[in-house]
Amino acid sequence: MTALARQAHPFTTGAVALALATLGVLAPAPLGTAWLYAVTVALALLTGAARGVWLALIIAGPLWLLLFVMHGVLGEGPRVSFIGGGTLSAEGLEWAIGQGTRLGAIITASLAFAVTFDPHRFLQAAIARRWPWTAAFLVVATLDAAERFGGQARRLREAQRTRGLRVRGSLATRARAIPALAFPLMLAALTEADEHALALETRGLTLPGQRTALDPPPDTAIDRMIRWAALAAVLAAIVWRIGTIA
Repeated sequence: MTALARQAHPFTTGAVALALATLGVLAPAPLGTAWLYAVTVALALLTGAARGVWLALIIAGPLWLLLFVMHGVLGEGPRVSFIGGGTLSAEGLEWAIGQGTRLGAIITASLAFAVTFDPHRFLQAAIARRWPWTAAFLVVATLDAAERFGGQARRLREAQRTRGLRVRGSLATRARAIPALAFPLMLAALTEADEHALALETRGLTLPGQRTALDPPPDTAIDRMIRWAALAAVLAAIVWRIGTIA
């Protein structure tokens, strides 16, 4: 079954991801951020962006462990008992949970959007809305570059390993391998950017005029309702935040 996130209008998925990330900053910790993280994960799983959830767990997992150790285990203030007979800082544990779920919601929303992003549908939607072509292409190129460079980095790492470079082991071993991996990747990225720029120039990317969308994605009433609801949620959170500060 086609993912719901891929069927929706590209602006809808982007608006929801942006709204969730913004709410991640505004939500009160730890209860609000915990609920937001749960909602973000549920939305990603229900709309077919489960890969974004797992990638977010891989990224956020070490951060959660660091927050737990730095603030829960080593934190100051009143202590609470912990499984196994140890104690944890009550305030530090609450802070770690709040910030950990805040980061989790932001990372999950961003990666869920990235894994379901369709460059062709986004460009067609941008052209249909009369966006400047260069601005639309810049957004697509930025979002599409991460996955492409990630694959290129993996291929480069395997190629260097066949030449005898040690890329695994201690932190010192991995640090010594960084120059042998980073410099070729930078050169490959610059070469690829130059080739793409030349190809786009020959195809008239910078020529003036309005382009016609050949296959614009449908913008349904449900899509528009979701975008307005996302905007309303963010505005309500901003008003609430200002009210709590005042």
